[in-house]
Amino acid sequence: MVLRVVFFSFVLLQLFSACTSKSTESNFEQTSPTKEINAKALYTLHCEACHGMDGTKGISGAANLKISRMTDAQVSSTIKNGNEKGMMPFKDIIQSKTEIDALVTFVKSLRN
Repeated sequence: MVLRVVFFSFVLLQLFSACTSKSTESNFEQTSPTKEINAKALYTLHCEACHGMDGTKGISGAANLKISRMTDAQVSSTIKNGNEKGMMPFKDIIQSKTEIDALVTFVKSLRN
């Protein structure tokens, strides 16, 4: 009987821990390289308003992504830290390296 109570208590504790843990989607993305990221959706949500659907819009001085020749590291750094004008720092919004890498690839796909 005591063993049943201990086992039942353990099961309840595990269930409670699972329900109250603060696991987030971005944590999963950081630990699971196989998780597919929808880079176009990220671009639409965070970038399209200024850069436009095809990268040429240029609102608020946004760079024309079709003619940009920034390296992957430069694009990644700009996404995270913003540019020299203080625009576009997404380090508090897009934290997952997987998401940033997906955006870099998508931005490069807009080039001529």
